[in-house]
Amino acid sequence: MRKFGLTAVINIRQGNKKMKKQFYTIYIIAAIAAVFPAASQASEENDKIRFHGYGELHYNNSNKPGSTDMMDNHRLVLGWTYRYSDRVLFNAEVDFEHAAKEMELEFAFVDILLTESFNIRAGSMLMPVGYLNEFHEPPLFYSVERPYVQKNIIPTTWQEGGIGVFGKTMGGNLRYRVYLVGGLNASDFTAGSGIRNGRGKVAESPSNDLALVGRLEYAGVKGLRLGASGYTGNSGQGIDGVGDARVDLWEADARYWFKGLELTGLYTRITVGDTGAIFAKTGQAVGKEITGGYAEAAYHLGKHFLPSDMNLVIFGRHERYNTQRSMVPGLTVNPANDVKVSTFGVSFFPISQVALKADVENWETKAGKSWEQLNVGIGYMY
Repeated sequence: MRKFGLTAVINIRQGNKKMKKQFYTIYIIAAIAAVFPAASQASEENDKIRFHGYGELHYNNSNKPGSTDMMDNHRLVLGWTYRYSDRVLFNAEVDFEHAAKEMELEFAFVDILLTESFNIRAGSMLMPVGYLNEFHEPPLFYSVERPYVQKNIIPTTWQEGGIGVFGKTMGGNLRYRVYLVGGLNASDFTAGSGIRNGRGKVAESPSNDLALVGRLEYAGVKGLRLGASGYTGNSGQGIDGVGDARVDLWEADARYWFKGLELTGLYTRITVGDTGAIFAKTGQAVGKEITGGYAEAAYHLGKHFLPSDMNLVIFGRHERYNTQRSMVPGLTVNPANDVKVSTFGVSFFPISQVALKADVENWETKAGKSWEQLNVGIGYMY
C-alpha cells in the first residue's frame, strides 16, 4: 500500500493526467466513505447528517449517420446534508459522470433559516430556472434523457456561486428564490449550444460580471403548479473585444394533474447582446435570440392494475428549439439548429424512487435531416 501511494504521488507530480483523474476520484470516494461511520453515529445521536443521491444508466441506439450505439452509466451522485443547528444547514452533492471518468461539484451551499418567508442561501447553487434544473433526479421525469429544451436551451445542470434569499408565503402556496451569482462567459458560447458552454460551474470561473436570477412558483389551485424564472446579467467578463454580451432569459412552465392524467408545458426565450463582437472574437455565430418549448402528456396506469406502491406511466412529448432564432445582420442562420423532437415512451416504477424507462425519439431539423433513437435506462434516487 505504501509503495502504491508513493508511485501515485510520483505519477501525479510528473503530470500523468490519467493517474491524476483516477487518484482524485478514488480520494473523493474514500473520503466520503470514511465519513459514513461517524455520520451514522451522528444520525443516531443528534440526527445531524443525512445522505442522499441518485444515478442513471442509459442505452442509446440511433440511426443518425455517424452515431454510435452506446451504454453509459451517465451519473452517480453522492450527496449529504449536515445540520449544524435547527437554523443552519449545509447541503452538497458530488457528481461522478460516465462511470466516474468525469467528476464535478453539483452544489455546495449553506442555508440560514430565519423565517418561513425569508431565509439566506450562499455557496455553489443550482440556478432556479425551469422546474427541472434544481430537481432533476431521474425518477422525477419520465424519459430516459432529460427534455432537450432543458438541456440545450436552459443549460441543465446549471450551477453558479453566489448568495441569495428564498422563502414561501400565502400559506406556502407561493415560493420564491432570488440569487446574485457569477455571470456566464460569452467567449464559450457557441452557435449550436447557445449559452450552455458558458457556465462557469464555480471552477475558477471568471466573475468580473455578476447576474441576477430568480424564480416564482404558485400552487394555490388543486392539481396545478405554475412557475416563472428570470435571469439577467452581462457575460463579457472583461474579455477584450467581446463587449458586455448581456444575457436575458425568461421562462414559464405549468403542470396540471387530473386523476391519472398529467400535462406539462414549458417555454423559454433568451436574448444575447454583442453577438457580432462574439463572432469576431471566437468565430461562433451565436444567436441574438434563442427559443425553446415543449408540451408533454402522461397517463398513470399503475393505479388500475398494479399494487399501490407501483406505477406505470405512458407519455408523449413534443419539443422545438432554435439556438439561432434571430441573428444580427451579417451572421448566417444554420437551419440545423432549428430542431423538433418527439418522444414517446413508458416508465415503470416498482417504487417511487426507482424507474425503469424506455422511449423512442424522432428528430427533425429544418436542414432536412431526420433520424430516430431508441433509449432504455434505469434511474434511481435515495
